[in-house]
Amino acid sequence: MPVYSVEEPKPTPGFRLSDPALDIPGQLLARARDDDAALADLIDAAAPQVRRWALVQTGDATEADDLTQEVLIRMIRNLDTLPAPPRLAGWLYTVTRNAAADRFRQRARQRHVADSEDILSRAVADKADPAGDAERGELGDLLKASFHELPRRQREVFDLVELQGIPATQAAEILGIRATSVRGNLFKARRNLRRRILDVWPDVREDWR
Repeated sequence: MPVYSVEEPKPTPGFRLSDPALDIPGQLLARARDDDAALADLIDAAAPQVRRWALVQTGDATEADDLTQEVLIRMIRNLDTLPAPPRLAGWLYTVTRNAAADRFRQRARQRHVADSEDILSRAVADKADPAGDAERGELGDLLKASFHELPRRQREVFDLVELQGIPATQAAEILGIRATSVRGNLFKARRNLRRRILDVWPDVREDWR
């Protein structure tokens, strides 16, 4: 099975929040909460800064534009609780960085999650099946159905670790959770699948320990 490396994008060296170009006028945020014109000025002031960060994080102009729009929308939705300048720059930077990391993990998940049903079929074919080809097909159908009945997190973990062979630590990065959570969900997924299979096919008990 292939092993995929997941690395979150990082800002370029020497990039500082204290850069004077990142300053936003002190009274602008307060006015923007009650004045549409001031809000437009705040957006105009923040947009170039946010896009600069987004471009550093993504390395792609089109994606940076999308990310900038996402961050500015979050800023507008949180106007009442935004920190005052100069801390606002730090808030915007953190939101931009986290949003970029979320997009990166989502792309990795979409790119590397294989067709689970096809892999499950091959896994069943590798198991001993004294009942023959016809019953092997029924067992495969049962396994597929049981897999899709698992809770979402257990399905994701089982697919990445058990079916694709991705280490638990890298699966944790892709899913944005702790490695201990990956291992716990994998244990539960294996237990639930085994229980369902053995309820219907007790003859395969030795092969599904």
